[in-house]
Amino acid sequence: MRAIRHPVIPAPVRFDGNRGEFTFRSGTMIAYTNTDVAPIVVRFCLEVTRRTGLRILPMAGNPGSNEPSVRIDLANGGELEALPAPLGLSPTGDGAPDERHSLTIDEHQVAVRAAEPIGVARGLTTLIQLLAAKSSTKTGEVSLPGARILDAPRYAWRGLSLDLARTFFTVDEVRRVIDLLALYKLNVLHLHLTDDQSWRLPVGRSAESSNSDVAFYSAEDLRGLAAYAEDRFVTIVPEVDTPGHASALVRMRPELNSGRNLVELELLPGQKYVTAWLDPELPATFKVIEEVLAGVAAIFRGPYIHIGGDEPRRIPSDLYSSYVQRVRGLVRSVGKRPLGWQESARAGLGPDDVIQYWRSEIALPPSLLPEVRAQSEANVALSRGDVETAVAASVPVIVSPKSHCYLDVPYAEPSADPGQAERQSRVGQRVYSPKTVAESFDWEPAEALGHGRAAHVSGVEAAIWSETIADFDDLCFLLLPRLAGVAHKAWSDPQIAAWTDHRDRLARHGRLWARDGLTYFRTSAVDWL
Repeated sequence: MRAIRHPVIPAPVRFDGNRGEFTFRSGTMIAYTNTDVAPIVVRFCLEVTRRTGLRILPMAGNPGSNEPSVRIDLANGGELEALPAPLGLSPTGDGAPDERHSLTIDEHQVAVRAAEPIGVARGLTTLIQLLAAKSSTKTGEVSLPGARILDAPRYAWRGLSLDLARTFFTVDEVRRVIDLLALYKLNVLHLHLTDDQSWRLPVGRSAESSNSDVAFYSAEDLRGLAAYAEDRFVTIVPEVDTPGHASALVRMRPELNSGRNLVELELLPGQKYVTAWLDPELPATFKVIEEVLAGVAAIFRGPYIHIGGDEPRRIPSDLYSSYVQRVRGLVRSVGKRPLGWQESARAGLGPDDVIQYWRSEIALPPSLLPEVRAQSEANVALSRGDVETAVAASVPVIVSPKSHCYLDVPYAEPSADPGQAERQSRVGQRVYSPKTVAESFDWEPAEALGHGRAAHVSGVEAAIWSETIADFDDLCFLLLPRLAGVAHKAWSDPQIAAWTDHRDRLARHGRLWARDGLTYFRTSAVDWL
């Protein structure tokens, strides 16, 4: 066996060369004996047909011994036992599902082996990437060189936070994001559904706002997305972001205006920003929030509700703490586990709490107002205290350092396509200095909380904020190619791939994105194929 170059992202634990090659043709059978994997196999066949034009066929049972085929085997033991269990927090709430799998390609067959259906899905996803990355041919067949692949994830929680509050995306567009997550073996879609700009939830609305022209999702929409995601082994984590970022809710529910909870800010010169915080001393506050959380819990089957808690601007610290503590209790009362941005650590932490770290140091542009720069530096200093609190309490921490996981940071290098210059100048938050794709890739999740704190890192999550995003093409432009890099960091062993290896793999993924109609940043640092 020999290690070989390949296009698979995230990079597998092992990818060795093997003798021969296997040729896929229309009519190639995908054979399985366990009916639990039937939906996975059917979806794989449809995906291969969509991407290659080959009509491969699912087959319940065993093919003839000499018939070239893909064979699915659900079994424990062997080489899979040597692969490590994932680190950190499971998004399904119980023990992490077993995603370990092997994929063997030779001249006679392709064999996918895994202990659970989710492992089969991961192995077939690798096979989809191998097939889709091949150059188009007109021979009605696709040949893959022999290989032996062993793989398992590094972290159990691997996700993307998607801001739906500032820019509305249709249900079909969110489904396309879920498909993208599944393609890169990400398993959490964290939906940021509320903010100052809008309230996308169907619950908590006044009668007047339910008939307004501001778009929001129905309960049926959200249940459908959750089911679509679950079928692809992605868990949706809904976020109700309070007590700050609550202007939209206060506009809808005037009884939440206490007369002291509206705030006006200026983050960039001439750009005024109005926000609000929910007042825990107002009787109406928890009546509304209890209604909201009960409604969210009824829509989403997953075990977590994200309570937000970030950027509690000008809310007195004692009121902030009492609010967060009360909301955590309400989340638990509806049978869910609370997860909050790192600021929520300031309300104290119990053993069942989870926080999400985001306030890392990041380069700021010279144009930033001095008072905004000073506030940013003060926030980073406070962030260190949040981390200390989390470490002392030994609670799980999902790491989303904005220096490397915030995908709204502008791109620094030019595009290989001059036609992208306008979009590149328009999208991305100008409160951050631009970064190259290589710089965004250059980090290690185990070091995100500081040296010697790797044991507290319980997952990795990218985040995309939509202030500068006008449509789905803008969204994809900021997600790609960097989302694939975050997926690699969350799944792969840190010793597996340097930037140069990842860059070479990315070069073959542009073809996948283009065929899917996804606009991506054609960084000049990658020799796109």
